[in-house]
Amino acid sequence: MGSCGALGWGLLLLGAVCGAAGEPHSMRYFYTAMTDPGTGMPWFVYVGYVDGEIFMHYDSTARKFVPRTEWMKAPGAVDPEYWERNTRNAQSAEQVNRVDLGTLQERFNQSGGSHTVQLMYGCDILGNRTTRGYYQDAYDGRDFIAFDKDKKTFTAAVPEAVLTKRKWEADPTYADGWKHYLEETCVEWLRRYVEHGKAELERREP
Repeated sequence: MGSCGALGWGLLLLGAVCGAAGEPHSMRYFYTAMTDPGTGMPWFVYVGYVDGEIFMHYDSTARKFVPRTEWMKAPGAVDPEYWERNTRNAQSAEQVNRVDLGTLQERFNQSGGSHTVQLMYGCDILGNRTTRGYYQDAYDGRDFIAFDKDKKTFTAAVPEAVLTKRKWEADPTYADGWKHYLEETCVEWLRRYVEHGKAELERREP
């Protein structure tokens, strides 16, 4: 799963961001889909972080994205359709992950039990104003597949991921879309979030 590796998923539990230390700004989105989340817990959770602070949250119980910081709730922080648009995207991801959980259990020859799919993607703006992006998948806490945006290829971390790699690389528009998002869209939104949340984010700096 690239430079973060499986450790990045453990850091999520602590609200940290892999690779963000010493860098001016970072944004990460994490989602987790579980076959057995526990009684009363959502099976799908999707969250966004800016500079290590959670700023938006979605889960399969509420089924809508909501702001988690005051600066995201402020007038003018986002366009009028922002929350509806992101909610639709999250609902689509929820449905895709329901299918993926079943598909991966078949690939790993598993029947029943507790299983988890996780995705981390996002971007950094570095000290020299250059940028970098990440896209990494995990299954049951182990690296599964990662995207190299410079080569526009996917790296299968385990044999069971080879089918996914072949499928995604067979459609050039899939890699092109992620490359554009990580290099352009993600960075543009990160700059916008940092501008709107500047006062609060600066107060959190050590």
